[in-house]
Amino acid sequence: MGHAITARFKALDAAFHARAPRGERLHARFAALAALNAPHDIETLIEKSFETRDQLNAGLGPWRSPSRPMRLVFATALVAGGRTAGQFLEARRALAAQGKARGARSLAHGGSCAALSLVTSGGHAWQADQFFDVLNAIAAPWWQRDAAREEVLAAAFTGMGETPDDAITHLIRARDALVTAGVPRRHAETAAYEVATTRMDPAALAGAWTTLNIAVRGRSALRHGTGKTGLATLAASGNGPAMADALVEAFEAVGELKPKPDTRTAARLALRLAQAQAGLARPIAAAGDLATILAAQAAMVTAVTAGAGVVAVGAGG
Repeated sequence: MGHAITARFKALDAAFHARAPRGERLHARFAALAALNAPHDIETLIEKSFETRDQLNAGLGPWRSPSRPMRLVFATALVAGGRTAGQFLEARRALAAQGKARGARSLAHGGSCAALSLVTSGGHAWQADQFFDVLNAIAAPWWQRDAAREEVLAAAFTGMGETPDDAITHLIRARDALVTAGVPRRHAETAAYEVATTRMDPAALAGAWTTLNIAVRGRSALRHGTGKTGLATLAASGNGPAMADALVEAFEAVGELKPKPDTRTAARLALRLAQAQAGLARPIAAAGDLATILAAQAAMVTAVTAGAGVVAVGAGG
């Protein structure tokens, strides 16, 4: 199974790279990740993804979130989930209208990630009010809030038909199980947003967590790139040895891609490929991972630029 998933990802990666504009190659790589479980042959999938991307461009215009390059990842996630651009756009509008009517907090990224999560989880625009009920139930205090993760999870719970009470129960149960297994609390709290929709076996978590940590020792790029949060999400499968083998195999395979990804990107891709083998990967995860990497790159550029500015000023004095 692992080799089949990796082989499909490599084929998708090559196909998306061949079609995407030069400036969108990183986005194309995460579109390939979002397409892993799509029930289409690669040629059909590529055509449907770019067709859906064009529909998103027409419906969103130049300024609304997600950005134009990111829309390919969103489009592919929609295709993989058997959903349409029209359903996404309708859900996005409904969330905005309902949020305004309720005086609710502004949603991250204009509600785009929440809308994508809602429709790819099987939900519909008419569930916008229910979404805000679930969001209110699981929301952390504002000073501890991880807004985007909360909204994506609330939308997923809504699409699955969970009540607000059930949603908060699932989230607390997942967080407590991860902490009990030995995951540091701050990583457990983040990972819980990803795995709360799954049915974990708390008894198997501790062993899986230990096995995964042992597996990444001596592999600094994989250890730092995946992080404890990533390892915790893999541990949720309950099968540590299988996930450890899948993670290492996927990381080595991703390192062979052309062009070769940086270590951060390679680790995130490997994590999702390993999750796909356990049936835990969701198409929207690709968009979240890409957004995180782009934000990190932007922060690095800002830091380097600021550092260069300080040197230049000092030299001029």
